[in-house]
Amino acid sequence: MTFRLSRRDSAVALSGLLAGAAVAAAVAAAAWPSTAATTAAKAAPATSAPTAVSSSASLAPDPVNVTLRNKEIVLPSQSPYTSGKLALVPLRLTCGLATITGTHADEQAAGQYCRIRVALTGTDAFTHTFDVAKTALTTTAGTSIGYSYEAQDVKRQPDKIAPVGSHDRYEFDIYYDVPRDVTVNGFTFTDGEGGPTVKVPLPVREWPFS
Repeated sequence: MTFRLSRRDSAVALSGLLAGAAVAAAVAAAAWPSTAATTAAKAAPATSAPTAVSSSASLAPDPVNVTLRNKEIVLPSQSPYTSGKLALVPLRLTCGLATITGTHADEQAAGQYCRIRVALTGTDAFTHTFDVAKTALTTTAGTSIGYSYEAQDVKRQPDKIAPVGSHDRYEFDIYYDVPRDVTVNGFTFTDGEGGPTVKVPLPVREWPFS
């Protein structure tokens, strides 16, 4: 047997459904702003005031200083000094060394070892020769000190560069055995091909001996 609702009953039921839907929509609309605000609050990233950096925080070391050897100082930046077709720039200086150590031997200074590191470049299209024997350190006493062959050999540094290639750059050390009672104040070199002898001033300072 099939039961059918009367038109009146259907209308009442439909009215009930519509009323229920209206109530549900009203409740949802009332709740939506607070829900959205809560969601937005959860989604918003937290922010904080900038953190002040302590003035006592240490800075990263100068990359140049990382490579400095014992007692070594960086010489003031300057333009290349030129003799003939050779250009030279003094880079770093050390004095007050009592002993140097090589790959196979130690060498004791008669006075104190001084070491200058230089960069050398050929400035034209031809090859040239750089002779370390044509260099010297000058002192405040007015003397001139030639390089130390023994120290140069122990430290495996060149006593001559031949050939100096066209526009090539060479960086190396030159060692000198300097009396302990004098103070270095300059460096001289010449190209050995008729160019002038050039004097490079060096900083005058006290070097602890050890």
